[in-house]
Amino acid sequence: MRVGVMGAGLQCGRRIRALDPQDELIGVAAPDLDQARAQAQPFGARAFGHWDQLLAQPGLDAVIVATPPDTHLAATVAALGAGKHVLCEKPLARDSAEAARMEAAARAHGKVLHCGFNHRFHPAVRALARIVTDGAYGAPLSALGVYGYGIRDGYADEWRADPAVVSGGQLMEQGIHLLDLVDALLWRVDDVIAHTQHSFGLPPGIEDDAHLLLRSATGQVAMVRSSLSQWHNRFLFEVTFERATVRIDGLTGSYGEQTLTVERRAEGPFGAHITRFRGADRSWTAEWAHFRELVAHRPAPPPDPAGRRALALVEAAYRSTATGCWTPVTEEIP
Repeated sequence: MRVGVMGAGLQCGRRIRALDPQDELIGVAAPDLDQARAQAQPFGARAFGHWDQLLAQPGLDAVIVATPPDTHLAATVAALGAGKHVLCEKPLARDSAEAARMEAAARAHGKVLHCGFNHRFHPAVRALARIVTDGAYGAPLSALGVYGYGIRDGYADEWRADPAVVSGGQLMEQGIHLLDLVDALLWRVDDVIAHTQHSFGLPPGIEDDAHLLLRSATGQVAMVRSSLSQWHNRFLFEVTFERATVRIDGLTGSYGEQTLTVERRAEGPFGAHITRFRGADRSWTAEWAHFRELVAHRPAPPPDPAGRRALALVEAAYRSTATGCWTPVTEEIP
């Protein structure tokens, strides 16, 4: 495929490095032309000051939207309207209504729209997904998720803490991955109760800590915490089934080696089977391979609602924080 990237930050670099060897990077578009050049030139690609210039390049097949969230809607709709397939970073949009408009545009133009939830493609998460599908340990009963890191100096000055750019804080930035895993892998979340904290002087609406319970219509519950006061970077996702508990620890890198631990139901003696996934983070290349498979389908498959669903869960959590009550998940339907 011939690929372009909108945005020239950290995610741009990650996505470029995850491209298939058969792909060609056409260009990078960003308001800061120097940043765009820094990302594009090592790969022999061009730099553009606006995405319209990128979209006008002949033969462009697909676009990665790696801009801040306030531009996701405009960038994605422009790319789809130009006949390009789109992988858009999470959160898919500022809210579920915008996400629904993006899905509608993808359907109207017959192009792929994929929300970048790379955590689904970690090897331990894929192994967990197979366990759920196979039913080897029975049905999932409950889950626990923890995801966070320690807030860094200057965070309040970043776009991640700017209410004009983002529509939420740590729950929208990192916790949304856990919400997606629960809703997509385990059970459809029906309602939510949540509490958010503001301990570090970030602007109103930009929480630094979030605690949630996510409940299915049949009573299964996941407990999730996402925090900027996790002083040692941590990722944990644990699922209790009828006949075993399965736990994922780590994401590689600063989050530590990724492991999958299976503890079977037993009277004793107790034991565990641990699988270690060593090496670099392979989730980005695995997700890109999945995106390429979607693009190869004719006609293009309908948009996966995961990005919109995750935003609907976050919105329900914020409403619950305001009321202190269990709050139903409502969503815009494209």
